[in-house]
Amino acid sequence: MMSKSCAAGCLVVSATVLSACAGGATEHEGHTATSSAAPPAVQVSLPPAPTQTGAKQVRFDPCTRVGDDLVSRAGFDPATRERAVSEGVSSLLTTIGCQFWREALVDGEKYPTGGLSVTSSDLTLDNIRTSSEHEIFNADPIRGRAAVLYRTPQVGNGCWASIESADGTFTAGLIVTPGPVAVPPPCDQIRQIAETFSEALDTE
Repeated sequence: MMSKSCAAGCLVVSATVLSACAGGATEHEGHTATSSAAPPAVQVSLPPAPTQTGAKQVRFDPCTRVGDDLVSRAGFDPATRERAVSEGVSSLLTTIGCQFWREALVDGEKYPTGGLSVTSSDLTLDNIRTSSEHEIFNADPIRGRAAVLYRTPQVGNGCWASIESADGTFTAGLIVTPGPVAVPPPCDQIRQIAETFSEALDTE
């Protein structure tokens, strides 16, 4: 069985790959809008995102802008909300966001069945499209926004969906954890998960 720590390690690997993709990135020129809508309900209080010092900053923080209702609808436990292990700020790539877990009860014992990261980044869709590190298998829009669904061969049990956003991209990454509970392959789940979480972008 894959533990939460192993799944988290896979999320770190995926973040490293994305950072490599950003090596030749051009700056994203998207605008950042300010919403007057009330913030979504979030039961877990977390530390703020890493400090950014650049002129162009990633503004949309999924840890505060993705409500517990979306997390529950996607099949994950809002109480597991925590800062993503893939968060980081550098001259090449800025990524901020949260991760969540889902578990199944088997004979009175909880087993993790998936780890999900939801992040905002200044990485662009073109960076992902042109990267040899990813295998894109679908490029249909998600809720009217340009998007790509892709695998990263270095993380065989994971799948990702990146959606165009004002910052650059909004990404949902799913790691499936093998165990006593059968779950669908991650790439069979990622579009529906991304569609659910992308509703948070309506407040950009």
